[in-house]
Amino acid sequence: MTLPLPPLPPDLAAAPTVVAFGEALARFACQTVRAHGVQVWAVTGGGLVVVGAEGRGLGLCDGTLAARALATGERQEEGMLLALPFGGGVLEFVGAEGTGVAALAGLTPLLTLALEGVQARETRRGRGRVAETVEQLVRRLGGSLDLAEVLTATAESAALSLGFGRAFVALFSEVQEGRARTGEVFSYGFDSAFTGGVGVGPVSFGRLVERGEVIVYDRSRDAASPLAAGLAELDPEVALIAPLRARGRPLGLLYVDSRSAGVRVSEDDTWLVLALAEQASLAIDNARLYGTETRKREAAEALREAGAALASSLHLPDTLSRVLERATLLFGADAAGVYELHPDGRTLSIRAALGLPDEYVLRARAKVGGGVTGRAAQRREMVAARDLPAEGYGGSSRYARALLARGEYPYRGVVSLPLGTRSGVFGVLTLYWTAPLPLGTDDLALAEVFAGQASLAIENARLYEEELRREREAAVLLNVGRLLGEDQSDRALAEAVRLATLALGAGRGLLALMGEGGGVERCATYNLHPPGEADLVSLAGQLGRGPRPLTRRHALPVAGSALIVPLRGGGEGEELLGFLYADDPSTQPPSDRVLALARSVADQMALTLTRERLLSALAREEARYRQLAEGAHDLILSADGTGVITYANPAAVRLLGPLVGASLLTLPAPGSRPALQAAWEAALGGAAGGRAELEVGPYRLEVRLSAVSGPAGGMLAVARDLSELQTLAAEIQRRGRALEAATSRQTELRTYLSLFTQAQEEERRRISRELHDDTAQVLVATSRRVARLARELEGPGRERAQDILEDLNAAIESVRRFARNLRPSVLDDLGLLPALEWLAGQATTETRLEVSGQERRLAPALELTVFRLVQEALTNVDKHAGARSAAIRVAYAPDGVCVTVRDDGQGFTPQQAHARAQAGHLGLIGLRERVALAGGELTLESGPGRGTAVVFTLPG
Repeated sequence: MTLPLPPLPPDLAAAPTVVAFGEALARFACQTVRAHGVQVWAVTGGGLVVVGAEGRGLGLCDGTLAARALATGERQEEGMLLALPFGGGVLEFVGAEGTGVAALAGLTPLLTLALEGVQARETRRGRGRVAETVEQLVRRLGGSLDLAEVLTATAESAALSLGFGRAFVALFSEVQEGRARTGEVFSYGFDSAFTGGVGVGPVSFGRLVERGEVIVYDRSRDAASPLAAGLAELDPEVALIAPLRARGRPLGLLYVDSRSAGVRVSEDDTWLVLALAEQASLAIDNARLYGTETRKREAAEALREAGAALASSLHLPDTLSRVLERATLLFGADAAGVYELHPDGRTLSIRAALGLPDEYVLRARAKVGGGVTGRAAQRREMVAARDLPAEGYGGSSRYARALLARGEYPYRGVVSLPLGTRSGVFGVLTLYWTAPLPLGTDDLALAEVFAGQASLAIENARLYEEELRREREAAVLLNVGRLLGEDQSDRALAEAVRLATLALGAGRGLLALMGEGGGVERCATYNLHPPGEADLVSLAGQLGRGPRPLTRRHALPVAGSALIVPLRGGGEGEELLGFLYADDPSTQPPSDRVLALARSVADQMALTLTRERLLSALAREEARYRQLAEGAHDLILSADGTGVITYANPAAVRLLGPLVGASLLTLPAPGSRPALQAAWEAALGGAAGGRAELEVGPYRLEVRLSAVSGPAGGMLAVARDLSELQTLAAEIQRRGRALEAATSRQTELRTYLSLFTQAQEEERRRISRELHDDTAQVLVATSRRVARLARELEGPGRERAQDILEDLNAAIESVRRFARNLRPSVLDDLGLLPALEWLAGQATTETRLEVSGQERRLAPALELTVFRLVQEALTNVDKHAGARSAAIRVAYAPDGVCVTVRDDGQGFTPQQAHARAQAGHLGLIGLRERVALAGGELTLESGPGRGTAVVFTLPG
């Protein structure tokens, strides 16, 4: 279905100007497509500009979609926006209906023809006047690249060509979002000069800067508008304000007005002002570019000269002086100072200054983060204050803050530029002006470049001086090490102290070496009388882990400042070898660099002293080991890496003859050489070394090889003659066999003794039984017969019979006692404890029986052994102890029995016991043997006056 085309309004084709055409077309299109808003764009003056608008929501249109539609020649859509191109123009809709747009799209050929007709009429009408005016301006400028001349000529041409009488040209100094402000104003026809620049509000900014329109003011029409209020000071009747633009950037504005009543502004006047603005924009941009390039060349030349001057010296004071001179000359500063960042990273002090008062230099201590200088150090970027007292930056130091508080601070403009490298800031270059800061943006950028050059020059000078200082310090360390390494005499120590003192920048020095007892053993000084023992002890009490400054109270007399550093050596650096002391009359404490150098010097001294001590100890150990090797019975050889013998001890020479120079690998017989080669390779491959048995001539040697570590390498061989060992082994075997035979005979003796004791006990039992059963019975029967006989006799015969009867009864008792002693029947009938109790009752010495543990019957043989042991012990007590009492203690254990016979007699010593044994008293020996036969242990405790205790422990 074909949509009917809406009729074009008649005022479109008859529009006198492109703007009138655009406004009429915007109203027509907005009604036709029922859009929220319509904006008409047309190509004018080589650019796409808005020539008409209607409705709302046009803030969404930034020209991007219109430019795309014009470039492609096709309709473009983006959200609520739609752009419809026609010839040299574009219709941009906000929220349009699709049917209306489709209907309007059919009119694009007609719209194209209408726009071209209006542009042609406008061109024909204004071409002559505009061309003439622009040509006059071009001739007036004459190709000048002086910006002030260009601006003045533009203002004059605009005022004269329009016949208005007044005009000015102002360039923007600040352009923000929706606002702008001009700097210096170049005027024509005004009674007084402009001051403070001209401000551009949001509405005017949108029309001038954003849309590139010419603002037309007519008092009769715009008296109540915001523009009238803005122009009240100028009080124009009519005015034209045209934008100055170049390369898409706003430059400023051209203002032309008239205060004459009845003056009106025509469309041609608007086009003329716009043409003048365009021509002036080109001239201004060229002048600016020329000025910029000129300034760049001048700045580059100035920077080149500054760089050459700064690089001409690596002496830090000279470099700092040149930096200050070039900075003040290049930027017209009244004073300048280079601040150095302290090692603590919190404060800065003036290292060099030019034009600053002496008191300011001495008292200014900037805090990082405070004031202009402190902020530059903290932020690592340039900080500028155009009027320091008025901007509230505050002072970097307490002194500067006091001056600001009193209103006596001598400077207003201040610029601080950080000096640093990639590793960080090491200082700040600060420039001072007594007037407000005169530098512009380009000058400040140039100042930053200059600060970079200054940073590089200062850092190079610092590195060079640091390298020189390190070379001097290295020379000092080398000389100190050489001195003490060659000689440690008093003269060498004094020279070492002199070198160290001069390197530390001190006036006096002292080197004290400790002895083994911890006290000062040796002392060397420079420019100082040797201090007393009390002063040395006091200094030693100030030692710490490393170098430390000393206050005047702890330093030697007359010193204003001092330092002390310990000399530590040993395996882990814990041994105190001594200390180095240096002082100076100045009260300035030693810096961190001086303390670090003192540590290095002390470490070098300690290293040299430790090395010399180790070398001395090594020489002593080498002499001792050589003495051991010379006196060793084993063969000790050393060989180099190829196997050539370099040393042989006397034992090796005595056994094998001269060996130095011979090959160790070919020394043994051919059959033993593979074993030696294998041991050699094993020693080279592992820490355990190698071992081999070799035949060398008539000898058989056991050789152990150990590799010698070190760059030269080598092998150490220790050999032992196995011939003597074999003889010794044979002797050991012979003696072992003899010992085995003796042990066998001893075992046989013990077996015989055991059998003998057993047979003895059996014989005792038999004799005791025969005495009890035979002899005792015969004596009892005889005593009864004598008793009957005595009853029958009278007188003397009866008395004799009674005597005989008493003798018989005594004999019966003696036989019975003898029988019991041989083999008490109570042991066999009742057990061990009753038998021991019987023994205690039979003993002459008062004896008691004590029992502990769980009582039980033991094996008969064991009970008999215990009985005999106790019996023998009590016999010894009765015969030799002279005791008042004795005790038998029987302690039963799960795995045996422990019996103790203790008396309170006179006791004896081991010598007395040995003497009795030599005299034939074998009681103790018998006890020990009987206990050994039973597999037990016997312990004897005795002493003169302390009695005796016989303890035997038996298993079972």
